[in-house]
Amino acid sequence: MDKLSIEDLQIPEKVKAILSENGVSALWPPQIEAIKSGALQGESLVVSATTSSGKTLIAELVIVNQLLKKGGKAIYLVPLRALATQKEEELSKWKKLGLKVVSSTGDYDLADRWLEDYDIIVLTYEKCDSLLRRVTEAKWLRCVNVVVADEIHLLADAQRGATLEVVLTKLKTLNPSLCIVALSATISNPEDLAAWLGAKVVKSDWRPVPLRQGILYEHTVFFEDGQTLSLPKKDEQLITLALDTLEKGGQLLVFVSTRKMTLSVAKRFAGKFTLTQTEKAKLKRLALEIFHIDEATQLTEELAALVSQGVAFHHAGLPFTARTLVEKGFKDRLIKALVATTTLSAGLNLPARRVLIYEVTRFEVGLGRQRIPVIEYHQMAGRAGRPGFDSIGEAIVVARDEFEVEELMEKYIRAKPELLEPTLLDENKLIPHVLSTIASRYASSISELERFFYLTFSGHKSSQNYLQSVIRRCVNFLVQRGFVERKGDLITATIFGKKTSELYLHPVSALLVKQFSTKINDTSSLYTLLHAVCLAPEVVKPRLKKEEEELFESNEHLLTPQEYAETISDLVVDPFKEYLSACKAAKVLEEWCNERTEKWIEQKFDVQPGDLYQMYTSAAWISRAIASLLSTLKAEKHLQNTFSVLSKRLEVGVKEELLPLVALPGIGRVRARALYNMGLKTLEQVAKAPLEELTRIKGVTSTLAQRIKTRAQELAQSTLD
Repeated sequence: MDKLSIEDLQIPEKVKAILSENGVSALWPPQIEAIKSGALQGESLVVSATTSSGKTLIAELVIVNQLLKKGGKAIYLVPLRALATQKEEELSKWKKLGLKVVSSTGDYDLADRWLEDYDIIVLTYEKCDSLLRRVTEAKWLRCVNVVVADEIHLLADAQRGATLEVVLTKLKTLNPSLCIVALSATISNPEDLAAWLGAKVVKSDWRPVPLRQGILYEHTVFFEDGQTLSLPKKDEQLITLALDTLEKGGQLLVFVSTRKMTLSVAKRFAGKFTLTQTEKAKLKRLALEIFHIDEATQLTEELAALVSQGVAFHHAGLPFTARTLVEKGFKDRLIKALVATTTLSAGLNLPARRVLIYEVTRFEVGLGRQRIPVIEYHQMAGRAGRPGFDSIGEAIVVARDEFEVEELMEKYIRAKPELLEPTLLDENKLIPHVLSTIASRYASSISELERFFYLTFSGHKSSQNYLQSVIRRCVNFLVQRGFVERKGDLITATIFGKKTSELYLHPVSALLVKQFSTKINDTSSLYTLLHAVCLAPEVVKPRLKKEEEELFESNEHLLTPQEYAETISDLVVDPFKEYLSACKAAKVLEEWCNERTEKWIEQKFDVQPGDLYQMYTSAAWISRAIASLLSTLKAEKHLQNTFSVLSKRLEVGVKEELLPLVALPGIGRVRARALYNMGLKTLEQVAKAPLEELTRIKGVTSTLAQRIKTRAQELAQSTLD
């Protein structure tokens, strides 16, 4: 059976109507298999299927069916914040059934009690983990009876896997009858996952658009089926491949290993494409939108120039708005060639007629250049072929020499993805999860703690003796450093340990705070405070170039490199380099807080807008957490306040004098400085200012000016009260 009409499904008519409104009239083979496996009867499922094969619809049918039948709540777990927003939009169609849909991704130190008012809640792995640490406040978590784990193959990811594993285990602990739908790209051992989750396997290689895979070498594509495609030699093979794609009515998506390469490869396409007058006009408008995003930077200016020619690049260094505009331009088929980093392949939902994997290696810290995993190749190749537009999709890998042609064919195109192996039992990853499990009372004894971790995927795959030994080493670490108290078999978190867990801090970060808390004083400079914040492993740090190392050596630090290394040595490869990276991060954030423009920071420090955003948001969170932890450590009140104020300054990038003004609607760092320079330095002065004075500020309309005045009056009055 290749298709099944939705009319034949045992689901309410109103559900069928919504599916029909959204263009779904029949189910595809993987979806049919899921129905046969009990998707509508509450069975847990592991769905291992190709990209764009309809996995999301399976999850939606399970969620809606369960909530309409049993009530309760559903959680939809995703790995990236951008995916959370995208998924919330996709799920919003079910609001017509009276179901409330929302996403929440930030503020790991808050319980977000307001989420209890929603039925379908989209969370990142980390956000869900932080909420599960506050289950006594987030009581709604006990009402969750459906969980969808998107990109479940990331259990094997060195960065996110441990968190996802613990999140699913805690959710199962709260509700043993939980229905779990795990969605995965094609993996080789879905049966292992299913055995762990108590689920049935739905495995399918079916694709809505057939996929051809091949190797490009010297202007010829060698396809796996033995056929070849010869490209004209009038230009380099990258260009002639793109032109051939456009002639056949398609678009080209190119994956490269570094951000720098996205720009250099995109520039090679510039001026090569023939565009219609209509396309030129639309691309010009799109380029202007990108150019006028907030503060223009060199990066966004270069992007805008390329977009006007039907070319773009896409990576995490771009501002979020710029990435969104590029994605829209590609979906609208205005951008003909898009160059992206391989690390974004999982989160980039942009199918194209042809996908070109420009290289299959990338630089890994401490390891040098490494081949990408086969599963990652499949993620990228899976983007080839747009349902409804293309009769076939093509994924092509570039070979560097003739020997690589057959080698890449064997190692990627004909190869099976790697077995999925868990990563939780790395002690550095396990320690914070052991602490959170104790602090949140999922376990109150060593034996309960061991039983909890037996329930993880790592516990399912490891020997009992090995698991016990790793857990006991973690407990000893936590006891020796004051996070946990032990009396015989019983274990409890100390006040310090509980606060560390609730704030979603790594225990090492809390130890660093403990170390420098006695050294802060009223003379500590902004840079000194920022350096202390940036030492925390959670703060995103800029890349430190070799020639920059001496530039950031300073005596204005609360902790010496040696003190830092003693605390963090097991967590990072090169503590001294990490220490210097924190120095650079502190310098960057000092300029940000002193109102330097993003363009100035980009040119001075080579820090791109997207990275700057990650830096200041993570530093703001850690500053807020430090203020709270200093309270637990009984530090002086004014020191706690110092970090609270610093957190607010980091969030918006202003000097302290502007903090009251940025609380007003439509007022960011640039308009706040404009108000201040006009003499409107306080909320009272803004509240009394004539509307025409406020509208002199660029971008402030009379309607916005009225909102600003009204809010200034409210805030000024509340300050008096």
